[in-house]
Amino acid sequence: MRLKTYTAATLFEAMGLVRDRLGDEAVILATQEVEGGFKVTAALDDDPGFEQEGGSGLIGAEWMSELAERLEAHRVPLGLGDRLLSAAGLVPAAGPAAMLANALETVFDFAPLPFRKPGRAGGVPLLMLGPPGAGKTATAAKLCAHARLAGRPAHLVSMDTVSAGAREQASAFAEAIGVPLSSAETPEQLRAVVAKIPAERLIVVDTIGANPFREDEVEALAQALRTADALGVLVQPAGGDALEAAESAMVFAAAGARLFVPTRLDAARRFGGVLAAAQAANLSLMAGGVSPSLGSGLRPLTPRGLARLLAPDWAADQAEDSLPLTGTHP
Repeated sequence: MRLKTYTAATLFEAMGLVRDRLGDEAVILATQEVEGGFKVTAALDDDPGFEQEGGSGLIGAEWMSELAERLEAHRVPLGLGDRLLSAAGLVPAAGPAAMLANALETVFDFAPLPFRKPGRAGGVPLLMLGPPGAGKTATAAKLCAHARLAGRPAHLVSMDTVSAGAREQASAFAEAIGVPLSSAETPEQLRAVVAKIPAERLIVVDTIGANPFREDEVEALAQALRTADALGVLVQPAGGDALEAAESAMVFAAAGARLFVPTRLDAARRFGGVLAAAQAANLSLMAGGVSPSLGSGLRPLTPRGLARLLAPDWAADQAEDSLPLTGTHP
């Protein structure tokens, strides 16, 4: 199945482009009013078995139309939405949930939680990066808690010596989950602290929030990453504007973020910003924050779990490795 998108000043003109370039066999999947005109997404079926008789009538084109509408509802940017639709068309007969999961697996990279196997993630500690108030301290503590539950020792390190109550919060989290807590104010101190921690422990480093549009603040995080030879984890809340989220993620990726943990998934209704951030910054989706609980508030991100988050009514049968439904806690 080939998908094409055409934009013109009027809907009539956009539809005319579809007919002229794809012919009368093209199936209109979605129309959308955009800045400067109208966008039409159409498909040309190259697979004669695509339109099969299913339990609810013709499938394939109907499912693609539903998927296009769902992506639009989540405010997924146009270009990314087209990529997902194209990838979804590769498994048209498997149902809309499987189509969406396949598209997510094709377009995005997913990383396992770092404590599933012995040894540190890539041989380095994890360092949280992100804007102020994103939930970095809680995410760092949740990672340590999950490591403990998986039978692996962990160690929390705090570099946030400025924010009000930061020390107290980190200390309370460390005591609650039973992990050692160390502190470091400078990149050089962080390197020295990390060097003293036993190698079998998962080291998670919390940092002060950085304004992504303040070069000095971002560079301070980048220096800490380089000096400690750490792996950057972007922690950024869901529910924001997709373009803003993508721009912020790209800044932190340039500073060294490679993994992505979107937070507040339980308090958001539109996840286009999460997808846009991961795609624009080329980040690997690792886990999602789904509740304040330290023990159960962080869930692995998988293609099926993310598909269920985007369309819970399509994938209710995939609960075994999925995120909880939007607006609910485990």
